[in-house]
Amino acid sequence: MLIRRYFRIRSLQFLYAQHLSKMNFKKVEKNMLKNIEELDDLYVFLLYLILRIRDKAIKNINEISTKNKISSVHKIAYNSVIKILSNNKYLLKYKYSKNYEKKIWIKQDESILFFLIKEMKKSQVFKNSIQKFSSSFEEEKDFIIKYYKNNIIPNKKLIDYIEDRYVINGSENLYIAHIMVCKTLKYIKLSTPQNFKLYNVYKNNENKKFIIDLYRNTIFHKNEFNKLIEYISKNWTIKRIATIDLIILQMAICEFLYFPSIPPKATINEYIEITKIFCMEKSKIFINGILDKVFKLLCKQNKIFKDGKGLI
Repeated sequence: MLIRRYFRIRSLQFLYAQHLSKMNFKKVEKNMLKNIEELDDLYVFLLYLILRIRDKAIKNINEISTKNKISSVHKIAYNSVIKILSNNKYLLKYKYSKNYEKKIWIKQDESILFFLIKEMKKSQVFKNSIQKFSSSFEEEKDFIIKYYKNNIIPNKKLIDYIEDRYVINGSENLYIAHIMVCKTLKYIKLSTPQNFKLYNVYKNNENKKFIIDLYRNTIFHKNEFNKLIEYISKNWTIKRIATIDLIILQMAICEFLYFPSIPPKATINEYIEITKIFCMEKSKIFINGILDKVFKLLCKQNKIFKDGKGLI
């Protein structure tokens, strides 16, 4: 649901940009897809960050005296979840992909890695776990997820570094990429094979088809949607409706009519949530009312057909 909301928001943003700029819709679509492709690159980049931190931790251990007691970096160096991740064939192939420098960590990144290792040793997550070196697989998983959430995600220096390296549209891509990393770590089990699929967004054909269809159908059929909106709103002409509100209405109606697998209730709920982000409070009430009436009218006219789990 979160990824689909991300796609809806991206589509909304680029539909709005296309409306304002009057740019060819295909050019805007190309920019939209490029932005989503960057999300996948960022996701892989963050997975490689975990692997590089482990490499640095192992090196750190090798450089200290064996007489010293177990250091906090052992929790990363010998983490079973990271070991499974490091053998993933889909992740390893990025070393040989085009523009791999953008997807994985290279020598120029040493300073930020050094900083993260230094911060890692001071982490409260490590201090809480250092007393117990031996742990179960689930405990190791819990530890690495907590470490990632508490020390990697909020790290200001890392955020600045990533934003310098990537053209991130606001903070949405970074936020979603972090969630994808956490989902990947949670997914890994002791029995997980080397060829488990990564949580790619852009390369998922179903995801790609969803955002392209949503973007194009909203543009191609907006006059049809506008007539419906104008008929339902009665006292409101299209010109009186705020542009962002109008596009949200168009997108929701598009899903009613052209996405048979999505339940109408789910569509309405999703766009109301999006309205809370981009619109004023009165817009939420207005949009909810219009969508409810449009849906009932389309049902009455037998124009809504839902299949599978999308049955009304």
